Amino acid sequence: MLDHSLIGSGSTAREAFQNTLELARATEQLGYHRYWLAEHHGSGHFAGVAPEVLAAQVAAATSRIRVGTGGVLLTHYSPFKVAEVFRLLETLYPGRIDLGLGRAQGSTDQVTRALAYGASVGPETFPKKLADLIAFLSGTEPASEEFRGLPLRPATEGRPQLWSLGSGEQSAALAARHGISFCFAHFFNPITGAPVTRGYRAQFKPSAQQPAPYSAVSVYVVCGRTEEEARRLGRSNDLLAVNTRKGRAELPIPSVEEAEAYQYSPEELATLEFDRKRLVFGDPSQVKEQLQRMAADFEVDELIITTICHDHRARLRSYELVAEAFALSGATSRRAAG
Repeated sequence: MLDHSLIGSGSTAREAFQNTLELARATEQLGYHRYWLAEHHGSGHFAGVAPEVLAAQVAAATSRIRVGTGGVLLTHYSPFKVAEVFRLLETLYPGRIDLGLGRAQGSTDQVTRALAYGASVGPETFPKKLADLIAFLSGTEPASEEFRGLPLRPATEGRPQLWSLGSGEQSAALAARHGISFCFAHFFNPITGAPVTRGYRAQFKPSAQQPAPYSAVSVYVVCGRTEEEARRLGRSNDLLAVNTRKGRAELPIPSVEEAEAYQYSPEELATLEFDRKRLVFGDPSQVKEQLQRMAADFEVDELIITTICHDHRARLRSYELVAEAFALSGATSRRAAG
């Protein structure tokens, strides 16, 4: 699962982080395989500005589930520093760390300039940074000649699983070329994901990182006991999408009541028809059927789901219902105990 550390209206960032730790423990018990933390900046509704910090907290609060980033926005950062941080995490929690890397800015141009603070930034820098990062993690010579022979500490036998995250062909092509895993962000682009992920598998080149392609699709999911309940919970997403498009990044996740009271313009309603294509919602059987169909169409090994709604309890329940629908180990045990 992918967690954005949600700030709902009437709550705080501290509560968001407390909810993240509770959710991580719960999903580990339910039998989920990965717990990823997103990176966003300048947002009033997503609190996760430093996923590597949150990953350390989540890994310390759990014992089995893989923990990682979905993802570190490498465009902003030094590949050497990112490699140091994730070698450290791998040393602390061996065999449990994922490093997902994104090309997006994650915020406004002003925030991007502040994060870079004098360094050259932009999507054009990403391919070289990715190549250098892989070299730093694997102990091979980096693409940048000035850094060749640079030792990296701490020394560790393992390395995090590397993922390229994206919603287009370039991210998939980079993952295939470098022989790393790929995750398609369906919630960014609900249209072309299947050919992109299938193309990744077809173009994959075995590497020291992994011998065969491995892919996932990340999807917004809202699961309720009934389809009606799921639709109602999803109304928060409608108003969140409108606020985001209007540049209202400072606003928290709206409640269902706020979303129901909002007067949508005809233009906003038309836009929401597209936005809703990014969302899988329904009762457990409906959600399972949609996700299984998507996994087969995309030819992916994993589904990475993220639930965005105002109420933390409803969000946790959505993950529980999905776990039960897919008969994950912890959900099956819980049902038997109940």
